[in-house]
Formats: sequence, structure tokens, C-alpha cells
Amino acid sequence: MSTRPAILCSPVIATTYGARLRSLAPTHDFVLAGHGSEPDEEELARVEIGFFSADLFPDHLRTFFRAATHTPNMRWFHTMSAGIDSPVFDRIRAAGARLTTSSGAAAPAIARTVVMYLLALSRDLPSLQRAQAEHRWDYRPYDDLDGKRIGVVGMGPIGLEVIRLAEALGMEPIGMRRRVLGDEPCETWPLDRFPELTATVEALVLALPLTSDTGGLLTRELMDGMRPGALFVNVGRGELVDEPALVDALARGHLGGAGLDVFTTEPLPTDSPLWDLPNVIVTPHSSGTTAGTRTRAIEIFVANLVAYLAGEPLHNEVVA
Repeated sequence: MSTRPAILCSPVIATTYGARLRSLAPTHDFVLAGHGSEPDEEELARVEIGFFSADLFPDHLRTFFRAATHTPNMRWFHTMSAGIDSPVFDRIRAAGARLTTSSGAAAPAIARTVVMYLLALSRDLPSLQRAQAEHRWDYRPYDDLDGKRIGVVGMGPIGLEVIRLAEALGMEPIGMRRRVLGDEPCETWPLDRFPELTATVEALVLALPLTSDTGGLLTRELMDGMRPGALFVNVGRGELVDEPALVDALARGHLGGAGLDVFTTEPLPTDSPLWDLPNVIVTPHSSGTTAGTRTRAIEIFVANLVAYLAGEPLHNEVVA
């Protein structure tokens, strides 16, 4: 058995990027987990670096993270995701490993999905699809997005790209973050003005992480105070929203429609009313799942691998 340090990754990464990674880290071997591979204790003891890649989601999560949390000598772990609210990342950090993310990799894809929701809901695409399935000519006027105020809560890479695209559509964005820095690309309010924002905008987008102070951010009371017919999009986390209250606001038509990629329980239970509401677009936490996103996430890992081996600062390191 080799005693060389190793990189824990999926067989897909080892096959597709193996030659490149070996050239960058010639002193390291690969230890494989997922897709039918499950390393033993001796292999896991050699792991110094871990890389959670998109091909492991969702079917191989358990196998991979079972391995990742039994690596006594891991020093650095990189995840393809931007969100790190899962307790498994706390365990990895508590064991002494540095943690980095691929924040920004999915921003273009997710922001374009947000625009897809908004365009589809403003044109009532769900209704048009039903009419098409019934061979029914449903001619009527629809709405426009230009001139409408859109609140974008969370101004990381995703939120910033949503703002850019919203402006291109003629919308009037108001950004929101915990603390206004002064270099934002549009009018920006601090998070403590969230109740005011929800009552002001005609479209609301949540693109912020789940933390101890953002859970349950959008309450029933705030939804009731939103403008009648307002559109709602959530690409953050399901737990940011009172989901039963959201169902009620959509079912009675107070909210005009919703594009939802995240939910309190995932996969979304088959008996959830959200599946059948005529003004809701449901996607299975897949808004960022594109080939381009996967490539960008891997490139961030590769750049960090070079920095790690050189003893240089790591990009997107979680320090809090």
C-alpha cells in the first residue's frame, strides 16, 4: 500500500481530469469514492485533499461524504457548491480541514434561470402550455417586465448577475445585503429593511444563503403585505420562506406566481400543493446544473490546488 498523500475525488474526476491533476500534483495519488468506489481505512488515512464534484450529486452523496468524514489527515476540502449550510461541512472543518467553495461558478446559469421564471410567469407560460396540451387557442394579452421594480436579496455572484440581467430587461432593481458598502451597481438597502422591500417591489428574488438569521426570512405577514400580483423567485434555500404561507398566498392569487428551485424538503414531496398550483414553476434544485457550471467549478478547484501546493491564499475560503 502506498504511503503517498492523496486527493479524495470521484472516479469521474480521476478519469476526466486525472492527467492534468497529476501534472499539477505529482506527489499525490487519487483515492476514489462514489460511482461504485468506496475506499478503505488505509486509503482514507492518506487523504490530504478532498474535492466534492457535481457528478456525485445526488446519487453518490452518502458514499462520498462517508469517506470525507473519515479522513483523519485531510487538510483542505473543496466543494463544487456555493452553499455550505449542510452540517457535513461543519464536521469537515471541525476535524481540521480548510474549506473552500466554488461560489460564482453557478451564477450565470442560476441568474438566467431566474430570468426564465420571470419571463415565463409574466407571460403566463404555464397557462399557455396547458392550452397547447389541450389544443386550445388561448389568445389574450400578457404583461411586461420592463419598468417593474425587482428586489434582489443577496448580492453575491448570483444576485449581482440577476441585477445585471434585470436591468437589461428594463427592470428597476433594488439590491439588498446585510451591510451596504457603497460600491453596488444599483440602489441597495440593508437587510433590516427587508419588510419595506417586500411591500415595495413587483418581483422578489431570494438569492442569499441559509444562516441563523435568514431562516424564515419571508414570513406569512410579509407575504400578505406584498403587492397583489407580485412575482416571487427563490434560488437560495427553501428554509428562507414560510412554505405553507407561500402555498396559501399563491393559491388565493395574492401572489401572481412563483419560480421555485429550492424547498423546505427536497426532493419536494409528491403530495406538495406546489406541484399543482397553476401559477408555480417548480424545478428540482437544478437552476445551476449546466455543463458550464461544472467546468467553472472544476477550474476553481484546479486554481486552488495550485495555490494550496504553493502555500498561497485560497480562493473562496470559508473563514467564519
